[in-house]
Amino acid sequence: MVILVMLLLLLGSIALFITKRSRETGFILALISTLALHWMCVLTYIAKKGGISADVQTLLFGLASVRRALQYMLVTLRQLGFAMAVGRYLFPLELVWLALHYSYDPVIRSRRWLPLAAAVLPAASLVLYYPDVFEAVIGWNRAMLRPMITASLVWIVAYIVLAMLLLWHEERGITIRFYRRQFQRKCGMLASIAALYLLYCPQDPAQVYLFYRDEYMGAAQGLWYLSPALSMVNYVLVIVAVLVFSAIGFDSLMHYTQQIIREGQEDMAIERKFDVASQGASVFVHSVKNQLLANRVLLRRIGAELDKPEADMEKLREYHVSLSASNAMMLERMEELYKGVKSKSIQLVPNDIADVCAAAKERFLRKYPDANLSVSIQEDVQVFCDRTHLVESIYNLLTNGWEAQAAAGRESEPLRLLVRQERLWTAIEVRDRGNGIPVEQRKHIFEPFYSSKNSNYNWGMGLYYVRSIVKSHFGVLRLDTKVGEGSSFFILLPRYGRMADAQACRKDEI
Repeated sequence: MVILVMLLLLLGSIALFITKRSRETGFILALISTLALHWMCVLTYIAKKGGISADVQTLLFGLASVRRALQYMLVTLRQLGFAMAVGRYLFPLELVWLALHYSYDPVIRSRRWLPLAAAVLPAASLVLYYPDVFEAVIGWNRAMLRPMITASLVWIVAYIVLAMLLLWHEERGITIRFYRRQFQRKCGMLASIAALYLLYCPQDPAQVYLFYRDEYMGAAQGLWYLSPALSMVNYVLVIVAVLVFSAIGFDSLMHYTQQIIREGQEDMAIERKFDVASQGASVFVHSVKNQLLANRVLLRRIGAELDKPEADMEKLREYHVSLSASNAMMLERMEELYKGVKSKSIQLVPNDIADVCAAAKERFLRKYPDANLSVSIQEDVQVFCDRTHLVESIYNLLTNGWEAQAAAGRESEPLRLLVRQERLWTAIEVRDRGNGIPVEQRKHIFEPFYSSKNSNYNWGMGLYYVRSIVKSHFGVLRLDTKVGEGSSFFILLPRYGRMADAQACRKDEI
């Protein structure tokens, strides 16, 4: 069973790294690889030592043939012991490094020496447990054995606890709900993998080097699998622990991999749809513009008719007003479509986010002067952006949010525009109290020409435009919604400029 769990976790981490090659997935692959190395060495040692019950053999190896293969593997005790030391001492280091990588606490990130400091104890342990050095130390003073075993186990447990505390601290600092859920799943994966490691980490490489010597056996505590026969209660507890921790770790690993694959597939699908749509739109724009020119000719004729004394003035004026309104609306719609289709020139320069939001708010209130809009902006925040396009993107989200609230009959409640620093991002959130977005629509709202509104006035290019602009700013657009309660759209831009205190927020009711 343990062999199968080890292979599944290792294959899952390799699949994750192939799917998304990043520093994070590299850490996860290294973490699970060191766990697999330690487990393999422990299982090989147990197979060579023998003397275990049939129940424990089934739990560890599954098949007797697997145990025999490990038992007769050609490897020396020195090689096996040092390989075990590598897996045992690198795992907690990799876990701490990954926790430091996840941490965006300004105090922790400003201390770049922390990863090197964390490597001191594992490096010292690897030197001390190198076969020649270990034999020299034990040969010089055999009384050093017990303190070495105890000290190594103490710092291993301390590193695991430190990593869990860093992850907990980071999780408490995440305020964007969907990011918090994602991070909690990652924490669950790492906690379950750490628990699997703790089941076998008391196995010190000294036992492999000394094998049957009595001096070690008195210091070997917590090695449940060295018992010739486990009680039924202990056996059930071990099986449950292995199954639960393995299931949590593997499920979280696969969920993370599927999420990365799904996001990549959605991006490709949207791009393909837009490529097809843009070709059709170009033809459509050309044909409709010709029709608009014909409408203008008709308007001139109607105007000429109005000058004749015999003309039906009332009817002609009615036609004239209707045709003029239709013409103006079509021109406006074509301009909107054209802006969504044409390639854009993006010029990224530092901008004060308060000025960007003020411009978006001013434009929004020109369209909806009676709207109840609340703006909360973190002080002293700059973003690296194209001001014109970012203003347009925020304006689009504000318009969508207010129209959603109006459709839900909640115009009296404020539409909120929030800006804050969140980990590596500057988060611009537009939060409405509309009806929320049903699950079946969430996969389509960012597609070009998709709209759930009146198609005569909404062409479904707004959110696609916002998403395209955000991507061109090296950012991401995210949605958090609950049916019946409302939605939040997040523009997440890479953090830039001075780092203000995350608690220093001001209400700006301009």
